[in-house]
This record gives sequence, structure tokens and C-alpha cells, in this order.
Amino acid sequence: MQGYLLDILILGLLVLLFGSIYRTRPSARLRYWILGWLCVLAHFGILLINSNNEGVTALLDSLGSTALLLSAVSFLLAAHRMRLGPRTGGLHALLLSVPGIIYIFLSRFQIGSPAILIGIAVIAEACIIVVARYLWLRHELFQKVTTASASVAIGWITWCAIHGDGDTGTYAFLTQLYLMNAVLYWEDFRRWSMGVITAVIGLLAWAAVFPCALALDAFLPKLQVSPELWNIPKFFVEFGMILTLLETEIITTSKQREEYRVLFDGNPHPMWITDLNSHVFLKVNKSAVLQYGYSEEEFLRMTLRDITPPEEMPELENRVRNVSEATFITGPWTHVKKNGSRIQVDTASHSIFFEGCRARFTLAQDVTERQQLHQRLVHQANHDALTGLPNRLLLTDRMEQTLAGAARHGNLAAVICLDLDRFKQINDTYGHTVGDVCLKKLAERLCTRLRASDTVARSGGEEFTVLLGDLTTASDAELVVAELLAGIRQPFTVDGYNLELSASIGIAIYPTDGTDSQALWRAADTAMYRAKHSGGNQYLFVSNEISASASEANEIEVSLRRALKDGGFEVHYQPQYTMGGTLCGLEALLRLRHPIVGIIPPNRFIPIAEESGLIVPIGNLVLEQVCRDLTGWHRAGLPLVRVALNVSPLQFMRSDFAVQVRAVLAAFQMDPGLIELELTETTVMRKLDEIARQMLDLSQAGVNFSVDDFGTGYSSLRHLHQLPIQTLKIDRSFIERISEPNGTFAIVQAILSLAHSLEMQVVAEGVERVEQIEILRELGCDVVQGFLWGRPQPPACVPQILAAGIAESSLPLNGTNVAEERQPSIN
Repeated sequence: MQGYLLDILILGLLVLLFGSIYRTRPSARLRYWILGWLCVLAHFGILLINSNNEGVTALLDSLGSTALLLSAVSFLLAAHRMRLGPRTGGLHALLLSVPGIIYIFLSRFQIGSPAILIGIAVIAEACIIVVARYLWLRHELFQKVTTASASVAIGWITWCAIHGDGDTGTYAFLTQLYLMNAVLYWEDFRRWSMGVITAVIGLLAWAAVFPCALALDAFLPKLQVSPELWNIPKFFVEFGMILTLLETEIITTSKQREEYRVLFDGNPHPMWITDLNSHVFLKVNKSAVLQYGYSEEEFLRMTLRDITPPEEMPELENRVRNVSEATFITGPWTHVKKNGSRIQVDTASHSIFFEGCRARFTLAQDVTERQQLHQRLVHQANHDALTGLPNRLLLTDRMEQTLAGAARHGNLAAVICLDLDRFKQINDTYGHTVGDVCLKKLAERLCTRLRASDTVARSGGEEFTVLLGDLTTASDAELVVAELLAGIRQPFTVDGYNLELSASIGIAIYPTDGTDSQALWRAADTAMYRAKHSGGNQYLFVSNEISASASEANEIEVSLRRALKDGGFEVHYQPQYTMGGTLCGLEALLRLRHPIVGIIPPNRFIPIAEESGLIVPIGNLVLEQVCRDLTGWHRAGLPLVRVALNVSPLQFMRSDFAVQVRAVLAAFQMDPGLIELELTETTVMRKLDEIARQMLDLSQAGVNFSVDDFGTGYSSLRHLHQLPIQTLKIDRSFIERISEPNGTFAIVQAILSLAHSLEMQVVAEGVERVEQIEILRELGCDVVQGFLWGRPQPPACVPQILAAGIAESSLPLNGTNVAEERQPSIN
């Protein structure tokens, strides 16, 4: 009893050792080993139980033998190289153990005839051979031992069963399984190490325990052998397994150290290990020696400070101090080589223990060429290739910074646009090579006459833009411009030619002429062109140009307000015809009549109406006038057609637009089907959800919709198809060139095809020639509108058009000024 307790204590401590190893290095092999030794512990635990009852004794003997058998099966499965998984491992464990366990219980309780016991033994051995073939087919020695031991075991069990000693046949299974474990252990590791040899010898001795015990009992029955002797093989096996694990760990560590050494020494990138606190080099590889020029001995007397510029060292120390244990990549850093040259490197670092001290492993990658390429690409992206001056992209960024600084400090800034006068003549006369050299010299001359804080950029072919900041008065900018003009007027000597240049300059002052960079740029550009059109070789401030524009805009706004009050607007109607010449619709076109200058075109007064907020009442006025005219024609008994009228984006984006349209139609008791609202592509794509809601609302009431000037915007037919749009109007710019070689025939054809596939009607605007009609008829266009078949007419002339119902088949009258009659259909 005391011996078994000691065995349990020793085995238990060794199992705990296995468990501690498993926590740090888990593996399937170790898991099965622990399971096997737990079964051995269970066997010893069962041996501690004594009973005088024969049935209980038989049960305890059966459980003890079963524990040893399960231990052997666990050791076998531990030798499989691949992970079996719960299902596969469990299936093979059942095949190896269940038949043997059945035999153990039947033989112990003396149940069944010898034939049954022999049959179960045959099944058990067949299962063992099948599993061995499936899991360890590549081990030839193991296959031979398994087959031979199975034959011997069947013979052993048959002899025992026939002689009524089937219980003794249990030892055949145990002997066979531990013998198989010994062979498989050697096949699994195949090395002459102390751990493997100890474990193999222990397993062979464990297998020999059972026949040896039977032999001593048979031939030397009086010889007393201590039970502890039979347990010695178990300890050999367990110690051998532990030694094997330690040896494997040592071998693996040695391989890893050698692989690390090869990787470290042979890596093409510089690598080193430094002390975490002092930054002293503890180890460097050959690449570091070759690339930095220091010998290994010199490196080991140096620190990171010796290869890092003083200006970067504080940041480096701060980064190293604040990083975690994980690998971090930083850079680029500047490193100084032994010859004094500098390189740019990216570094990847990781905290490690080196020779018992906390250290940092670093890999450096030379990215000097990459950084130089990056800098060149950045420079090329932001600078003009010919002159090296900033381009428009960089100028825009500096302009924002300059204006922000001026706003912050309460100073003035100036945007100056400069364009060389008649520079094309130099290119044509002397060639582009001379012109390019001249532009380079001009760029250098401009830079020498500006402060370092100012910017001069090449914004076009012979156009330059100058940005001045930190100005006190506008006269400061005027002095700079006068100096620039004086420098430009000095002759340029290029390839023996003396070239004289002049320039036109426009000046915009921040914040007097605007607070937005783009607005200032446009204003200065406008002033520059005004200076050029005035003869060139001069500069103009924006204020004069803006004053003229503002005066004109104010005058037009006054005219708009007066027209709304006194009825100065006129609505004309241009007919629309089918390809057969049948009248199918009218388009309402707004005109503003000025008492002095006459008709003001819509492209001049519509933007002002939108900016001043007058577009909404003007739009309501047009809709009411159209409804009023339609009502009058209906009362006169004339056949009515649909009337299209344009809608401004600002009208449509009002949330109450649909309500206002419904109210006007209801007031005139107008059939909504006679009204068609025209939108531009840009209008459709603005606030698509809100516009779609209002369009659906009006469409349900019967109002029709069309898209005007199609092809000039940026919408997609996919979005248009989702809206209640019945008609697309092809812009007149496409119709104008439809009959020209390399014209717009293909574009018009594509628009017609796509629109018809979406079941939309197509109207061609600006049809003025017979050949245009023929081509549109050939392409299957639905409706045409233009001077060829009908000009815009005042309301008094429309009844005649409605009554006729067909188009005039004549061309426009000779002598008519078509340019004056062609007005944009903007409302």
C-alpha cells in the first residue's frame, strides 16, 4: 500500500511537470501523453482499493487493466504527426480500445465461451492492424511489428481461452500495445539521445513485464518479487519522455539561434542591437559595416548618437522612450556614414533581451533614392517643368495661406496676373526654343524683384501670377508691379537676339476686391485682359473693372424690378413640330425690354435675377402669363398644344415650388397636361431627393417634365430614368455641327438611342438648315425646334400658328440677323 502511494506521488508530480510544460508549449503529442499518465495514475489508485467480495475484486481488476490499456492507446495516438481532431482521434481511440476492454471484462467475469473470447480477440487485433495501417503506413518496421505481435497475441489468447484461463489473455493486449509504443517512439524521433533511449527501453521493459511475471509465476512460483520492481519501467518511460521534451526544446532553440544568426549576419539590410537606455551598439551585422563604413569594433564603441544628426536625436529618443514592446516602423531618419555623407533610412525596431539585458533590435532600410524620387515627384507635381516656378496647384495652396495670414494680422494682400503681350510673335519668328529660354530668363528676373515671402507662379503659356502678402496699402502692390514692368521691359539676349517684351497686368487687392482666393484670381485676370485690350504694356487695378460691372448689374436689377412692377417682360412662343411638320408644342421664352437699349438677352439678366432673389416672382409671372394665354386661345376655339417653360434651379429647390405651381394651375382652371416644365441637367442633379419629391408631386397632378440642353451637363440617364421625365432636348450646339465631317453626328445618334431605350421623347433644338432636318429624320428624332420651321413669336401671332397646325416649308428670310433672333431659352 505504501509503495503504491509513493508511486502515485512521484507520477503525480511528473504529470504536473507535463502540465506546466503544456501551458507554455501546448501540442497534441503532450496532450495525449498527459492523458495516458492520468490513466496510469488511475490504475495505481484502483490498486489501493481492497475488497473481499469476488465481484468487486473482478470489477477493480477489470478497471485497472482497462486503465493500462487506455494509457497505451493514448501513447500510440501521441505519436501521430498530424493533428487528428476530436472526431477522428476519438474514432481511432475507440477502435484501439473498445474490443480489448470488452475482452477484459468478459474474461474477468468469466462470461462467454472460449470461442467468443477468441472472436473478440481477433476483432481487437484486426482493429489494431487497420488503425496502424491508416495512421502509420509509412513506418515499415512498425507495420511488421504490429502484424507479428497481433499473430502472437491471437495465439496467446487462444491458448489461454482453450485452457480456461482467458483472464491471462489480457496481458497479451498490454504486451502488444506497449511493444508497439516502443517501436513507434523510436520511429517518431529517430535519434540516439538519452531521452529517446530511456523512453524506448522503458517501453520495451513495460511490455516485457507481463510475460515475465507470468513466466516467474509458472516456473518459479516460490520466488517473491517486490511489486515495485514491475513499476520501474513506468518511471523510465516518464523520465524518458520529459528528457525527450527538453532535448527537443534544446535542439529547436539551437536551430532557431543558428537561423537567427544566419538571418542577422547575412541580411542585406543593416541590422543592430542597442542598449535600451544608453543606445550603445551591442551587436551589428555585416551589412551595417559595409554600408556605414565603420568596422565592427568601431561600431561597438559607438552609440546611436554617433550616426544620428544632433537635430533628430531628441525626437528619436522620445520615440524610443514612448514605444511599447511591439515592433514599430518609423522614418525616414537621417543617418551619417563614416565618410560624412548622409542617407535616409526607414527603421523597424523591437524590444528584446540580449545577453540578459533589455535591448532594442533595429533593421534599417536605405530609402535615400526613394525619398529623392518622392521629392522630385512632389516638385514636379507642384512646379512648372520649364521655369521651375510654382504651378497653379501650389499657387492655390500658397494663396490660401497668404490670405489666411492677412486676415489674421489685418494686413492687405495682392493677386497680380501678368500676361506677355504678343509673345506668340516671338515663338513664330524665332522658334519655340528661343521662346522657352526667354520664359526662363523672365522667371529668373521676376524672382529677383520679389521678396522671399512672395510667390511668382507660371499659370499658363505666357501667363504668370504673383502673390504678395504683408502689404500696408494698395500702393505697395503698385510699386512692386512698376518694378516688375521695368524689369520686363529690359531687353532679353537669347541666342544673339535682343528681344524686347511688354506685359499686361491686372491687380486685385485683398480684402477690398474680394475675400475668396478664386474670386480674387478671376478678378485680377479680368483686369489683366482689360489692360491687354486697352493696348497692353500697362497695369490696371480690379476696382475700375468691378465698378463698371457693378454699375451694369445695378442698372439691370433696377430694370428687372421696374419690369415686375410695370409689365416690362414679354413672353414669346417658339413652335415645336414633329418630323412630319405637325405642330405638337410651344416653348415659352422670356424677353426683357429696356426703354433705351431695347431687348436685354436672358443670359445677361437671368444671373442677376437669381443673385437678387427676383427669379421666383419672375418665374411665377411667366407661368401665370402662359396660363392666361392658353385660356384665351381655348376660349377662341383654337386647338391647344403643350407649352414648355424653363424653370430656374433656384425656383425648383424651394420647398414650396410644387405648391405654387398647383395654386396657379388651379386659379386658371388649367389642364396640367398642357404644361411642361423644362429643367437643365445641372438642376436635376442638385439636391436630387428634394427635386425628385417635387417632380413626383407635380407629375401625379399631370404636369409634364423635360430636360433642356441635354448633353452639356454631367447627369446620367440612370438618374433621369428614375424621375418622371418624358422628354429630352438635345442642345443646339450638337445640332449645329451634326452635318459637318467629324461633327456631332455620333453624339446625337447615341443620345437618341439611349433616350428611346428609356421611352423618352427627343426634341432637337436650334434646327436651322434642311440638311439637319434630313439627318434627324434619318436618326428617328421625334420633334424639332428652330428657325427653319418657326421663330419665337409674340402671343398675338400664336393663334395663326395654332390654326395652321403645320410648319412653314421655307428657310429663314434673307437678310434676317439670325444671331439677334437666336436667344437662349432661359426663363
